[in-house]
Amino acid sequence: MASTISLLSEKHFLCSLCEDIFSSPVTTPCGHSFCKVCLRKYWSHRETECCPLCKKTLSPRPHLSVNRILADVTENYRKTREFSKSKAHSEDIRAPAKRTEEMVQQMIQERLQKMEKLQNSLKLLKSSCLREVRESHQIFSALVVSLEKSHKAVVAAVEERQREAERRVERLVKELEKEIVDLKREQSELKDQQLNHIQDIKRSLQHIPMEMRDWSTVTMETEPCVGFTRRAVEELLDTLQAEVNKLSKSELKRLQRYSADITLNPRTAHACLYLSEDRKQVRHCDKKQEVPENPKRFDRVANVLGKESFNTGRHYWEVEVEQKSEWDLGIARQSVNRKGKFTLSPINGYWTVSLRNGCEYIANTSPPTSLRPCCKPRRVAIYLDYEEGKVSFYCVETGVHIYTFTDTFTDRLHPILSPGRPHGSRNIAPLVITSNCCSI
Repeated sequence: MASTISLLSEKHFLCSLCEDIFSSPVTTPCGHSFCKVCLRKYWSHRETECCPLCKKTLSPRPHLSVNRILADVTENYRKTREFSKSKAHSEDIRAPAKRTEEMVQQMIQERLQKMEKLQNSLKLLKSSCLREVRESHQIFSALVVSLEKSHKAVVAAVEERQREAERRVERLVKELEKEIVDLKREQSELKDQQLNHIQDIKRSLQHIPMEMRDWSTVTMETEPCVGFTRRAVEELLDTLQAEVNKLSKSELKRLQRYSADITLNPRTAHACLYLSEDRKQVRHCDKKQEVPENPKRFDRVANVLGKESFNTGRHYWEVEVEQKSEWDLGIARQSVNRKGKFTLSPINGYWTVSLRNGCEYIANTSPPTSLRPCCKPRRVAIYLDYEEGKVSFYCVETGVHIYTFTDTFTDRLHPILSPGRPHGSRNIAPLVITSNCCSI
């Protein structure tokens, strides 16, 4: 019954007079139904009794009895509707709660996943730290062994030099003692001669051994070991530098996992700089181009900034510098002055390394620091660790560390490049930001 009622439209249960669900419904002889109270009120305002819908006169006035079937059907419909409304209302109330519950559950799941990732990261961190400790123990143990070996070698060399000196002095002393004995014997013989016979004296003087050594030229060096320790330390430094280079290569391989896709921002490029279509290359065209005025553009110094900026994390990129005799590479604060001349230095918001005259490498500190890389890099790697406040430079081919700036960063940082001016046919090649890391 309830399922049948639910298929009927609500209009079938509405009184046309009060437009509400029937209450004690009655049916006129013409077949129309109304609320009993509503029909009596309607007739009370009329001179004749007629149907409110079809206007058919009902004479004599019909006796109004409640239509029990319609009343039962109406009551069931009312109950069904109230239940549906209650259910809908309940569902309307539960829907936001359900969505909130689902959202909370999702947030919980996300945090559980984050916890798992953090715990996994901590495991990897511990493993990395343990590996670093083991490697450092191995390397420092080897260095200690090398240090002790070098020290023993220095001590052995010094002791051998001392023994040589002792043996030489012993030989010289014996030789001197022999000559002293000979001279004393001659002296004794002279005393036995007749001192008043000059001829005998001359003859006696001829017996003095004339082949004796000229001892005025014989000397003993009292500092025989000058440079021994220094040379040993220099050899240790060479060994140490070799170990540093090995560590640097390993370090560079690990840094390459932080590779960033760097492109150049044409809105910052000096008017003499030409950028490639892919924004990966920049060269100095030695004449100003027609470019729109922009407060972000460098107007006196031929620099260009990377489009990307960083205010957190670790980032790594490489720049090809082969066939270049001048360049500047590094990072710059987003808020640096870009108009007029300025000095490249951390004080002014620039952490850069430069090449000048094809062979002079400079870290642009205050004052500048001269650098001596073991070879001329064809590709330079730049690594930024924002939280640690470090900007490091490496030779990609050898993996050798060139220089590291250490500072405190508070502003957003951009990569910065300057290809330098061309000098005739020299320094005309572009600086190229490379996307693929070289194997070391």
